Formats: sequence, structure tokens, C-alpha cells
Amino acid sequence: MSEGLNSAERFVYSTCRQSFLSLWSYANPSRRAGKELCDILVVCEPDLIIFSVKNVGLSDAKDPVVGWKRWRKKAVEQSADQIYGAERWLDAATGVIRSDGSSGLVLPSRDERRIHRIAVALGSQGRVPIEFGDFGKGFVHVFDELSFPVLLSELDTITDFVSYLRAKENLVAAGVRLVFEGSEEDLMAFYLHNGRSFPQTRSCIIVGDDLWRQFKEKEEAKAKKRSDEDSYIWDRLIELWAKDVLHENLEFPSSLNNAEMALRVMAKENRFSRRILGKSFREFIDQSSAGKVRAQMLKAHSEIVYVFLALPHTEDRQFRVAELGTRCFVARGLHPGCKTVIGLATEQYERGNGFSFDLFFLYEELWTDDNQRAMERIQRDCGFFVRPEKSHSREDEYPKD
Repeated sequence: MSEGLNSAERFVYSTCRQSFLSLWSYANPSRRAGKELCDILVVCEPDLIIFSVKNVGLSDAKDPVVGWKRWRKKAVEQSADQIYGAERWLDAATGVIRSDGSSGLVLPSRDERRIHRIAVALGSQGRVPIEFGDFGKGFVHVFDELSFPVLLSELDTITDFVSYLRAKENLVAAGVRLVFEGSEEDLMAFYLHNGRSFPQTRSCIIVGDDLWRQFKEKEEAKAKKRSDEDSYIWDRLIELWAKDVLHENLEFPSSLNNAEMALRVMAKENRFSRRILGKSFREFIDQSSAGKVRAQMLKAHSEIVYVFLALPHTEDRQFRVAELGTRCFVARGLHPGCKTVIGLATEQYERGNGFSFDLFFLYEELWTDDNQRAMERIQRDCGFFVRPEKSHSREDEYPKD
């Protein structure tokens, strides 16, 4: 819901929705009594990202330093105050309240949640040196209108983005001084080039002003973008189900909470993992439509096991849901080190026919001897994954060829 947003907030909210998807991004969430909490709130357990957005024009002071200080006070310091206030309220809250007063997601427990504070300071057009850090009550990241869309176009999953935020916070906490000749996107390029990490053995890092341009023009970076096209299949699957969850259109929901939990697990896959998952799902649909395979298991880098199932259009939908859940149970037993299994089911592709999707979430913390015996009996009686064919493939995040 974005009708009540101003243009600056709409810019940030639309960028967040593209990266973090609709189920987890809230525009103008409320405190009790209808008061606004913050401009944007992103929730994906255990992470909470609190955004404050200010669009402040840069004054034409004779002394540019005076103009910078005035802009910083309005665009950055006031945002930090709003973020700290939102964090205080969230500390006592158990769930999100949407701008219309309806209930959103349950918040992560206080013991587990990780807070990330972001001030998006617009209006300087890159002419003001951006300062970030602790403004009194916790580290605040500060992005301008130039750096923010670049960061979220490159780090466009919740896991990739939060990993960068945490690495940057840890770098500053370690006492490493950052000297900027460039901007935030140059710091991100340094992070990516260094294997998605920052060296903390240095006392000072000088961030050059051409790092991002050099990085994005590398052939490996261009090859990554081309290879990542398959990953957006995974994004579309998540968003398709998220819309059904939001509007309660699931035909066979186990519960809203379970459906959201499954989608949250899927959304936590980073961009590289989504590439492999999206490509695998596309290939599975092609093979199932040709009658070569009915179901498939895939263990992701995240240690999540995924089960794909595709049946003919003539099969009963309830039967498909039952088979999906049963196959997920068998898959859990075949992967003793993996506690979570996500099942995705649909019809075999037929030109001219529509399609439907089913989603199944299974989490078993402990796998008992009784579970194992039941799994083996089902496996034997139903013939599910009795002799699964194993295959291995190698994929580089930044292909060199």
C-alpha cells in the first residue's frame, strides 16, 4: 500500500519492493493510535530494516560547509532521531501494524532480531559528503539518491543486502577508518571484489572514486548479470505466492503463518543460490512436460531441501497436495542434516492450459527413529524417491568464460 507516500518515500518503497518483495515491505507502518512509525519497514526474520526518508534541498549558502551542515541536520540527523524512536516502539511490539491499521507480520523475538537502521537522505545530488555511524543510539547507514538504487540493484536480495550492512558495521566497530575519495557504491565494489568481505587487519581503507565503474565493466561482472537471469524465475515464484498470501487466495493453505514461513525461507536465498534454484526449476518443468520426470529433490547451498512436483492437469488438486507433503517428509528423512524442506507443486506444462501452484513447508528439528521407520514405510509403499539419481554441477558466481 503506497497511496499515502510522498515522491521520495515512493521512490524508496518501490526500490525495496523490487528487492525484498511485497510480503515483507511496509510503507508508513503505524504505531498504536494511528501515528506513523517510520517511512518504510522491512521484516524478514531475524532482520528488521528501519528506513527514514528525507528529501531536503541543498541551500545556496555562501559557505558550502554551512549549507552542508544545514542539510545534514535536516536530512540525516532528523532521520536518525525518527529511526531511534521507531526502534524504541518496536522493542515493545510483537507485530507490524500496517498504515491502514490492519495487522502485518509477527515480529522476530527480541532475543533473535537484528535491527538495521537506514537513513535515505535525498536532495543533495551527491554534492554533500555523506556521513554514517552512531548518531547516539546505534549505527545508522546513510545513503543518498545516487547510491541507494545502485546498492539495491546489485545487492537485490534481503540476504545479500543485510550481509553488506553487517560487514560494514563490523568494519567500523573494529576501528577501521574509512577515507572516501568516492562514494558508497565504490565501497560496495571494494566489498564485492574482496569476496564479499572487508579486511579488518588494516587501520585505514581509502575508498577510490572509480572502484564501482571498474567493477561493473569487468567481463566477469557482466557474465554474472547474464547468468543471473535464471534467478528471477525464483523471484517471480515468491512474488506470485506472496500476492496469494496477502489476499488469502490460497486454495489449500496449511495456515497463513506456514505459507509465509515457506516464502521467507525461499526469500532468504541469495542471488547466486536463486540462480541455481531458478535454473533447476525451469529445467524440471521442461523435463516433466516431456514426461521424463514427476518429482525432483534439490539441496541448496543454504542447506534447505526443495522438492519439485509436476502432475498432469487431470490429476486431482487435493491428491497433488497430499503427494507433495508426503514427498517432503521422505526428502527430510533422506537428508538427515537438513531440518527444513520446501515443496513446490504445479501442473505439467500444456500449451493453452493455465496452471496453479501449491506450496508446502516442513520443519523437523529432531528426526526420530519413529520418523525414520515411517519414512521408509512410505518410501517403500508409495515408491517416492526410492532410488533417487544424484547429479552434481559446478557454477561460478562470476563466470570467467
